[in-house]
Amino acid sequence: MELKKKKISDFSAISINRIVAERYREFSKKISKSHTMTLELMMDFFEGAKISPKNKYLMNYMGSEHRLSKRLDYLEELLRNWEKNSSIPKIHDMLKKVFDFAEREEKNSRKDLELQQKIYDQSLRRDKVTQYDNFMLKENWKKERKRVLKLLNQITLEKSRFGKSYYKIEIEESDLESLKQDLNKEL
Repeated sequence: MELKKKKISDFSAISINRIVAERYREFSKKISKSHTMTLELMMDFFEGAKISPKNKYLMNYMGSEHRLSKRLDYLEELLRNWEKNSSIPKIHDMLKKVFDFAEREEKNSRKDLELQQKIYDQSLRRDKVTQYDNFMLKENWKKERKRVLKLLNQITLEKSRFGKSYYKIEIEESDLESLKQDLNKEL
């Protein structure tokens, strides 16, 4: 019986500005099925949260929080656009490809060195020079020949007006150190 009494209710008319009424109807459609239920939910919210529209400090706080939220959303959107349109991801991808390629090359060179070492060890056991050893010696000789020719191409004759002429080698310090280290390894 009590349920029937709750469902039957008396309505009362409230005068509201036409523009505000239209706005309330649109808002009410989003919140609840009836205008009464929407109004009850709103009042319960304000009473439960102990919020009053007359409290200017709370309203200022809510307004500043809303503005801050909007600015953060704007910054997030800017960062997303910058991330999509900038060249940073492209540079990252290129560097990743370079490092991956270098890593593969290093693995391949290690495999080649291991294979060369095995074949060299086998040739030492036989006390014979194999075709592979002969081939490797020729390849090493070609590499060293190219290196010496490159070094010779960097030598220029400097003619002095006074005194003797001299030769000048234009080589970077790192290349010179590398050459010294390689020559010391072979000894």
